[in-house]
Amino acid sequence: MRVGGLVRNSLAELVQLAGESVNSSSASLYAADWQTNVLIPAVTYGLPAAYVEACGQVTVGDQCCGRAVLHRKPWFVSDMLSDPLFASAKEAALVSPIRAGFSVPVIADNDKCIGSLACHYHEPRTPTPADIERNEIWATMIAHAISSSPGE
Repeated sequence: MRVGGLVRNSLAELVQLAGESVNSSSASLYAADWQTNVLIPAVTYGLPAAYVEACGQVTVGDQCCGRAVLHRKPWFVSDMLSDPLFASAKEAALVSPIRAGFSVPVIADNDKCIGSLACHYHEPRTPTPADIERNEIWATMIAHAISSSPGE
């Protein structure tokens, strides 16, 4: 995902607004690199550096974001310390206050999945259907911003 400075600033604002709209402590946009089959942190808001570092590049199909991208549907982890599907990144929850999160795929106008939008929480939590719907709308706006960027 190559974007210019103006679009990157807009994406940062959209990611922040997405997080705030669902009362999360932090939010992130991970970009899909389909050549290596991983998601790379593109924009983070309020996400501790230790968490981002411990998660690293996320393999498509792994963790919350990777599963949202692979299955092209929302995915959540209610408790990162006990969810076996988050085991590969459990260290991220151990070195940070992040304990729960949910991700929605970011799907471009050409129907290509270009990443994931996630919101994170400091306590175990399951997103409501309204939370998920809200973030799907934010993800659509993010996809439009990226798709219309001259750098894309």
